[in-house]
Amino acid sequence: MLNEGITDVVYHYTNGLEKGAKILEQNKFLASGGFTKDVESELGKGKLYYFSTARTAANAYTGNYPQGVIFKLDGRALGQKYKGVPLDYWATSKRSSKKAANLDPGETEGFEAEDRILLDEPYIEDADRYIDEIHFAIPLYRFEKGMFDDKPKRKAGRSIEAYQMKGLKDGVAVAEQRNIPYYIHIDKQTWPQVEVGKKKALTKLSDFMEELEESGVTVNEPPGVSRPREDGALQEFGEDEIFLYVQAAQDILAGKKEFEGANVKGKIKYNDESKRKDNGKVMFRNLTGSPNMQGRFYREIDNPLHNVSSNPKARPTLELLATLMRSTKQKTIKDFENYLNQVYKKNHPDGDPTGCVAQTLCNLWIWITSTKMITKMITKAVWQSVRCLRPMNMLLMFII
Repeated sequence: MLNEGITDVVYHYTNGLEKGAKILEQNKFLASGGFTKDVESELGKGKLYYFSTARTAANAYTGNYPQGVIFKLDGRALGQKYKGVPLDYWATSKRSSKKAANLDPGETEGFEAEDRILLDEPYIEDADRYIDEIHFAIPLYRFEKGMFDDKPKRKAGRSIEAYQMKGLKDGVAVAEQRNIPYYIHIDKQTWPQVEVGKKKALTKLSDFMEELEESGVTVNEPPGVSRPREDGALQEFGEDEIFLYVQAAQDILAGKKEFEGANVKGKIKYNDESKRKDNGKVMFRNLTGSPNMQGRFYREIDNPLHNVSSNPKARPTLELLATLMRSTKQKTIKDFENYLNQVYKKNHPDGDPTGCVAQTLCNLWIWITSTKMITKMITKAVWQSVRCLRPMNMLLMFII
């Protein structure tokens, strides 16, 4: 950890031109779920979300290959509304954030040099208030060194994808509309050290189109149109698990004795409604049962939370959980689960609403009765066999 606060100038990187364009079109930055992992909760200082920025344009995320978008942000403006924690997540004594801030051009060495912005909201709204510059990267050229070359030579690539081209055009359109300076980087000479590289970068989309034509790089045809996501489809990996977890938590907070899952309807991927409700019952049973050795009641939710933490398509579902945590004033998943367990025990101190004890006793009784029945059948079969044996055979069997 370094001294708290947000550096005057910070950078945010996103690894796709289409993602950068969406940020500009929606005019908001997507924050990551800080409550989705224990270590993030500790770093979050009670905040549910965080937004990663870096003190240097070149860092562990940008890499040395030109792709994606770097936003240059006004750290002072961000600091007026948000708190920040400078850190290097993977820092060691040999890899300090201080060293990362003094890299030579073209080096990243895996350093993050992160200024983490802490917030309780899932987005940073009015993004254009904080954006000073936008750096688009789309690789038209690469550098290759031949067998007889003294140094790498600049060569045109073969093609770029249609979605990259669309992301660039859409992003530039918004930048021009809002009078935000932008730069287009077409090779690693100007990327990721954009503060130096912007002197040689392109500053107009028309200049890029001319360069594209001269380079001979082609734009691939877009693939077929995929089926759009339907409202409530919960199609993202791990999303339905979080939805069911929320339903179980809502039932507990509502004082329900058993899992009802009134909002669990229909089939999601391979699970029909019945199977989904069974999964919800398992979550309910765990949340109202006994904790494991780590003090958790349903640790299985951690992987789904990690999977959707930074997924914009699953953000509405994740925000359902965050809303419950805000309303109960819980900052970590572990604390939230403990709170749910206490609420349940307060409402049902003597009952077995999950049916766990009853089911266990029922299974035990079935096992006992079936064991008795099997024992009787084996005894009867042996006795009948013995009766059919001749006296000599019986003697031999007894001796053996």
